[in-house]
Amino acid sequence: MTASLLAEPHHDGATLHVPWDAARLGEQVPVFVRVPRSDGAARVVARLTHDAEPSYAEGHVDRQTGHETWYRCDLELRNPLTNYRFLLDGGPRGYRWLNGTGVHGHDVPDADDFRISTAPPPPEWAQDAVVYQVFPDRFARSTAADERPPPPWAHPADWDDPVVWRGDDVSRQLFGGDLDGIVEHLDHVASLGADALYLTPFFPAESNHRYNASSFDEVDPLLGGDKALARLSEAVHARGWRLLGDLTANHCGDTHEWFRRAMADPAAPERDFFYFDPPESNGYLGWLGVLTLPKFRHSSAELRRRLLAGPDSVPVRPGRLAGGRGERDRAARR
Repeated sequence: MTASLLAEPHHDGATLHVPWDAARLGEQVPVFVRVPRSDGAARVVARLTHDAEPSYAEGHVDRQTGHETWYRCDLELRNPLTNYRFLLDGGPRGYRWLNGTGVHGHDVPDADDFRISTAPPPPEWAQDAVVYQVFPDRFARSTAADERPPPPWAHPADWDDPVVWRGDDVSRQLFGGDLDGIVEHLDHVASLGADALYLTPFFPAESNHRYNASSFDEVDPLLGGDKALARLSEAVHARGWRLLGDLTANHCGDTHEWFRRAMADPAAPERDFFYFDPPESNGYLGWLGVLTLPKFRHSSAELRRRLLAGPDSVPVRPGRLAGGRGERDRAARR
C-alpha cells in the first residue's frame, strides 16, 4: 500500500476489515474501517440497503494506535447480498463517502458499494490452496497424441512453432497437447509448490481453447478421451492434490447438439435454452456478442436440470469419468 493510500480512510474485503467469510442471513457481521489520525474524522456510519431501502449502522471505536483509529460497524444481513458504504464526518474535510473506489467528497451512487454475500463459503481446502492452471493444448504433448489425426477445423502446428496471436487462426492453431502429457509433467507442477490442478475446458469443441463446447457428455478424444481424464485424476489424487475443471455455464458452442436442435425445430424443448429474438426467428444472442457462443437462458428449468442440478447434470459426469475425489472436486467447480 502506497503512502498516499495510507493517508486515506480505508476498507476492503480482506479479513482485517471483514473477519467473517461465511456469513448467514440474519446475522450481525462486524466490518472495520481504518481512519488515519491525520484525517480527523470523528464519526463513521455504515449505510446499507436493506430490501433496497437505505438504513444506517453507527460506527464505534474498536481500537486505536498512535497513527490510526479503527471503527467497527455491525451490519445486519437481511438479504442474500448486502450493499454498504461508509459516511465519514468531522475534521477539516467535513463529510465524505468511502466506497469501493475510494473516498469522495460528494454523494455517490450504490453501484460501487462494498458487498457482503451470504452464499455458501468455498471448501476449507481452498483457503490456502496453490492452484496451477493448464491450457491443455499448449502444456505438454504425449507420444499418443502423434497418432491422432487433426480435425478438419484445425491448423496443426509443430510444438516449437510460434503462436498465432491475432486473426482467425488464433483459435484454430492446434499444437496437440493432451491430458497424458500433463500426467508426464506433474513433477514440474509439484516443483512450483502447487497442490491443485485447474484445467481449462476439456469437452469436445471446434477450437483449441474448447470454450465453444459441442458436447458436455465426454472428454475430447483429441485430449485422450474419458480414459485419459481418469488417468490424470488418479495421478493427481495420488499426490493428495485436487483436480478442477472449467465449465462454461453461461454458454455452449454453436455446434452443440442442444443448440442445433433449437435451430432446427422451434418446438424443440432445447429452444428455451437460448435467447432467440424475435422468438420465432433464428436470430439469437451470443455470449459477449460472439455468435459461435450461444448464450444460455437459465430461466429454463430443463436447462438447469441438464446443465447444473440434475442427477446426470454436467458437473456430475466428469467426476464419474475421473473417479477419485469426485464430489469434493465438483463442489469446487461450482
